[in-house]
Amino acid sequence: MRLKSWWMALGCLVCCNAFAASGGLAHALASLKANAETSRSDAMLIQRDGNTLLETRSTAAAQPIELMSATKSVVALSIGLLLHSGALESLDQPVSAIYPEWAQGRKRDITVRMLLNHTSGLQNVPNAGIELEGAPDLVKLALAAELSTDPGSTFSYNNKATNLLAGIVERILGKTMDRVVESGLFQPLGITDYTWRKDDAGTPIGMAGLALSAADLAKLGRLILDKGVAPDGRRLLGEAFVAELVAESARSKEVGLLWWRIPAWERFTLKPDAASVLSRNGVDAGVAAGLLKAGSRGFAGKGELFVFFGESLGPRWADAYGREITSRGIKLTDLFDQVRGPVAAYAAMGYMGQYLVVVPETSLVGVRQIVRKEGHDFAVDDYATFAADLLALSKAL
Repeated sequence: MRLKSWWMALGCLVCCNAFAASGGLAHALASLKANAETSRSDAMLIQRDGNTLLETRSTAAAQPIELMSATKSVVALSIGLLLHSGALESLDQPVSAIYPEWAQGRKRDITVRMLLNHTSGLQNVPNAGIELEGAPDLVKLALAAELSTDPGSTFSYNNKATNLLAGIVERILGKTMDRVVESGLFQPLGITDYTWRKDDAGTPIGMAGLALSAADLAKLGRLILDKGVAPDGRRLLGEAFVAELVAESARSKEVGLLWWRIPAWERFTLKPDAASVLSRNGVDAGVAAGLLKAGSRGFAGKGELFVFFGESLGPRWADAYGREITSRGIKLTDLFDQVRGPVAAYAAMGYMGQYLVVVPETSLVGVRQIVRKEGHDFAVDDYATFAADLLALSKAL
């Protein structure tokens, strides 16, 4: 009887756990769907091992959607193609070996890796619309830039440096970056429908400009999970390069090589000296007061923090934050203490909430896209909690 009771109890436990897991999975998927609708998403695709768990699309998603800054992560893959073919010897090769005009002064110390991990030191206006959008030749603009910091010394998100990578690909192979990516990645993965904006010189833009469907963007996520091997077994990228792509970079735990590293959990709290930092840098009094409303409150991740910014600074908070905080060289971590858990996912991310997130532990790929439109409410529409919601799904699995 005791043995029979033990087996009955074990069976009940297994069934109850399975039921709870199933309920958790359904709840996680329902949350993703509801939040996608609330944030006016145009496309969402969640896959596991290539099988679709959830998919939503608006009529706008009938055409490829621009990835905005998530384009940078694809640009990084183009450098991986150079390495895999042997056209580029090393990520630590000086850029001056490709562009001899950088052989003098401090620029001679800038490497390809530094362009990929935002440590080149090139002078850069954080708001790309001020200096870069509409510039006739973005490669020449990057080559002519002065240095703000010594190469390799400081992490600073840099649109200008990313644009130079397109020039490096073309200078080495004699073909534009979009054609290199098309033949080396898109064709083997079955990606045929895409557009890539170019400057007046005919160079694909590195900082943004690539448009893909959610299904095709997910294929690139699958390639990362499979360590550079296509579904048909062909190796497109070196395994060592894919590992470096998402490894912690020299000056920031948050990034690899133009890919973001997403922690399992994260917490932000306002620093005691935040008021003095804002005052010392001449930040607008209204913006400063809005940020200081955080007080002693803790925020579970950037998504929750950005929702607070929307509440305290208004629906155009991103513009105000960029103008008053980012443009003055103030980093988020200058104002908020940040505690991060272990890295659980990797992501390509762009303005307005363009996301490609991969979760290696459960083989998940998540894509969320939104079409740029008038009246965009950054506080809601960018779906800042998408990565967190995908990690909640991963936990349910």
